[in-house]
This record gives sequence, C-alpha cells and structure tokens, in this order.
Amino acid sequence: MSSQSNQFLTPVGRLVQGDPMDPQTKDQQGNPLTIKTGPNIGQPTQRFFIALAFPKNDPGFAALRAQMVQVARTAWPQWFDAAGNCTHPKFSWKIMDGDGVDDNGKPNNTKEGFAGHWVVKFSSSFPPKCFYTGRYSPQDQIQDKMAIRRGYYVRVGGTVESNANPQKPGLYVNLNMVELVALGKEIVSGPDAAAVFGAAPAPVLPAGAIALPGQQPPFASPQAAGQVPGFAGAAAGMPQNMTGNAGSAAMLSAAVPGVVSAPAPLPVAPAPAFTAPPTVAAAPVYQMTAKANGATRDQFIASGQGWTDELLRQHGYML
Repeated sequence: MSSQSNQFLTPVGRLVQGDPMDPQTKDQQGNPLTIKTGPNIGQPTQRFFIALAFPKNDPGFAALRAQMVQVARTAWPQWFDAAGNCTHPKFSWKIMDGDGVDDNGKPNNTKEGFAGHWVVKFSSSFPPKCFYTGRYSPQDQIQDKMAIRRGYYVRVGGTVESNANPQKPGLYVNLNMVELVALGKEIVSGPDAAAVFGAAPAPVLPAGAIALPGQQPPFASPQAAGQVPGFAGAAAGMPQNMTGNAGSAAMLSAAVPGVVSAPAPLPVAPAPAFTAPPTVAAAPVYQMTAKANGATRDQFIASGQGWTDELLRQHGYML
C-alpha cells in the first residue's frame, strides 16, 4: 500500500458541521479521544473537524472527487476493478450523500444544508490556519474563534492520503487551511429560543423579584412591597393655595377675623448688571442595598409605580 499524499484546494462549500477553531476532545460516546496507532497509542489527543456541503452538480467537486479516487486506487489497488469502481463495501471515503442515510440509519436530508449535496469530512490533530478571503499574510490569520460559523461558505486547503488501515481501508482528508469566503444563514443546533420562549405567555415574577431595566412593568409597585393603599405621596391632600406667600395671606385673612389681606407687593428694582454665579450644589449620592438587585434609584423613580426616596428606604431598597 502506498502512502502517497496529494494536496488539494476545494471549491467553495457550505460549512454544515464542526468548527475549524474549536477542537473536539471526546468521541460520539463521550469518551476522551486517544491516539489509535503508533508509538503514542492511547495518549489523549484532539481533533479539528469540519464538514463541507457541495452541490451535486458542482464541477469543482467532481474534480476533487476524481483526485480522491486516484489516491485511493494507488493506495488500495486490490479494492478497485478495471473500470475504477471501488469494490470494498465499507471503504472509508469521508464523503456523505446528503440524500442518503448516516451511520445510524437516519436520513441525511433532514439535516440543514445536506439535501442535494455531497458532504466531505475534513479533520486534523492540529489547528488549521484560517484566513479571510484575499488576506493571506501571517498577521491576517483569523484569531476570533467566532468568525467562522456553521452555515458560512469556505474553501479548504489540505491533503488526501491513505489511512493505512487494512481492517478499514480508506482515506484521510486532512484539514490544513480554511478560507472564509462568504457569509450564509447560520446553522444553530438545538431548539430555537424564539420557539421556546417567544410563543409562551409572558413570565410572571414572584414576590420580591424586580424586572430587568427597560422592560414593562419595570418594577413592582410600592403596594406590592407593603405600601398602605391610597398613599399618593408626601403632598397628598395639601391645599393648592399653600404654595406661595400671597396664597397663605389670603387664606389667613379669610380664616381669622380682623386680619387685613396683605398689600400687593411693591415693584422690585432691577438687579445690577453683575451678579455672582450661583453655587452649584453637590449632587446627592444614593446608595442602594443588595435587595435592589442592581437596580438604581433613578430606575425605581422612573418606573411610574409611585416609588419615592422615603419608600425605597422604608422597604430596604436604599440606605
């Protein structure tokens, strides 16, 4: 068997599985990945794995597959007939039929991006070098691990070679470099958050909970915290004409016989051209307690639920 290796550059494909910058350390059964052969057999290892989907009518994929077949025929001539067809029923091509079934007998076409495509699996024990298209200098190598996401479009540079395994003959399709070419609809695994939470009724907060700032209702009302019903603030019931000297004098003259109303105020002389600048009072500092759960005094006041500084202190939200 030959260990012939060939370099390749794929056409643009859609990343449908894996992550080129996040190594796998466990197998599908949850066991730690270990080295299978060689002097370091049994030692822990890691694997960088991705799978790209190529339309079945893509001529670029046909050229890639022909290259893989050539390497396989050279390495395993006993498993190919004169016409170049592989006769081994379980030859490991690292290619999945997007319209076929997976190793567990489940249809592939139910997986995002698989239907109508050939899906090639690439892997490496070493992290591939990743670049944005058109920017290939060493300092341009992508460092952001969230830059290349499933659903995006990439090209892969690597090598294809025999796996040198007589018990399960096949190929290694090695992952060396990844080029991010274009964005695409991101593939998100697991349930959709909008389907889980968005369709459900609005959450009901238990007693003592304070809603997040900016949400409605932002905070529980003071009544919910124990305020006496009907309280409308410190100025509740105060007569409207108790807000100035003239009003006070009128009220006094009406209530006490013999008291003459205050005369109209004399004109006030204009202020001099120069006046001293007003003294700016220091802004008060409000210290919230742990019970406020991170909410500020201004957020309570602005909630429209009737909170005052006095009530905040009374209920233990502010010192």
